[in-house]
Amino acid sequence: MKIKTTSIEAGPSAPRLLTRLAAGAGALAAAASLAACGNASGSDGESADAAKWDTADPCTLVDDSTLTPLFPGALPASAPLESSGRNACRWGEADSFNTVTVTLTSAPQSHDPLRSITAAGREGKVIGENKYQCVVEFATDDSGTLSIETKFGIDAIVNPDTSCDRVAPSAEQALTNLSWEA
Repeated sequence: MKIKTTSIEAGPSAPRLLTRLAAGAGALAAAASLAACGNASGSDGESADAAKWDTADPCTLVDDSTLTPLFPGALPASAPLESSGRNACRWGEADSFNTVTVTLTSAPQSHDPLRSITAAGREGKVIGENKYQCVVEFATDDSGTLSIETKFGIDAIVNPDTSCDRVAPSAEQALTNLSWEA
């Protein structure tokens, strides 16, 4: 068996060709690097390690420092709520005057927002708000939806600020713990 070899002689344009090939390879490497950086976070600002709604424990997303101001008396213990298609945790009994429920779901509710609030750089939609209740949601493109529902009881009479603005510190803490900051 004979192997035929061919030699290529470098002409005067060879250095320019090599320079162009090197520049092209460098541009491709830079583009790949930028693309990788872009994929390190979700499409709406979530970090790469953002928790998914169905794996996070809603009872661990907020703590006493943000919950205590929402209760006129002692802070009640948290209790997980079992429900298909959502993870939820409630502080206070359903029949008590004050409750806070933190819920994680796959998609937001289909209600028109009354207004919006911002927490952890993410815009949330207020879908229910009056003197006695607040429901606010923060949706992501990839990780799910955080909903915080607060019912104000007797303190709605004595506390002039019973709006969803009172829930913002809890929402900020929950979004940060989920790594859902914008």
